[in-house]
Amino acid sequence: MLHLINRRCLISIGIVLAMIIFTMIFHFAYFVKNYDTDFVCLHLNRDIHHNKTKLPRVCCLILTAPKYFLTRVKAVNETWASRCDRYFFITEYAREAMTPEQIKFAKQIPIAPIKNITGGYDHLTQKSNLAFLFAYENYLNDFEWFIKADDDTYLIVEHLKTFLSKQSPSEPITFGYTYQIHIPKGYHSGGASYVLSRESLRRFYEAYNDPASNCAKDGGAEDIEIARCLRTKGVYPGKALDKENRELFHPLSFADHFQGFFPDWLLKRAEHPLRSHYNCCSDQTISFHYTSPEQQYLMDFLLYRARV
Repeated sequence: MLHLINRRCLISIGIVLAMIIFTMIFHFAYFVKNYDTDFVCLHLNRDIHHNKTKLPRVCCLILTAPKYFLTRVKAVNETWASRCDRYFFITEYAREAMTPEQIKFAKQIPIAPIKNITGGYDHLTQKSNLAFLFAYENYLNDFEWFIKADDDTYLIVEHLKTFLSKQSPSEPITFGYTYQIHIPKGYHSGGASYVLSRESLRRFYEAYNDPASNCAKDGGAEDIEIARCLRTKGVYPGKALDKENRELFHPLSFADHFQGFFPDWLLKRAEHPLRSHYNCCSDQTISFHYTSPEQQYLMDFLLYRARV
């Protein structure tokens, strides 16, 4: 047992040192903003600028809070977010509770103009509801797919679009990392991100406004409550595995999945057998959760800037 613990410690130390080295190499390259954006904080820009490709159009809804603006949000904004066809940060916005630096930064990012968001982890259901309602009321016909992510999610948007290009947005379906408990056919991990088809978003809006559906307006676990609401209108999770039955969405960090450091709660909830090392994840992987700002930059550097 002691040998196993020491081995895990050495592996963890090695990963941390590698992250520090890579961060030092490319840190200064990110002082300049990498991607231009036409979005203005708190002003709804109706002009849509889609990539002119045959791939499906994806709108990314990223849940966060002002306390993370200068850390998590900055990293997401400078890495994967602008690869979405359009993206919005979903956050409460109380200037009186924000620092001058946070207020200044908020003007540089696309914050969805949603009022009356209640802050705090216990209100993620409300925040997710409002995000999807905002997307439905403003962008239902502009995008085929709508993905909800967190500010510590790392998303490989190209892989997401490739996967979705083989799916139909007119089907009442969702995709993500599926847990097999709590509700019929399970639910998707919120942190790993999950995506709704256009038809699923339409049915969510219908369910949310239907008293008979009894959709939770707030409280509870966000990912469970959204799934429970969708079930009332016949929306169910689809299969998000590659040809070798490897997962595309991941509820933990890459390091944890690769090393096989799986907590008991995941072992109990996972719909499919958990794998480690090179079979931990598909080569068309879409997402990881629990990704720190430093890891966001590291992942982005290795995927988009490193050359072999």
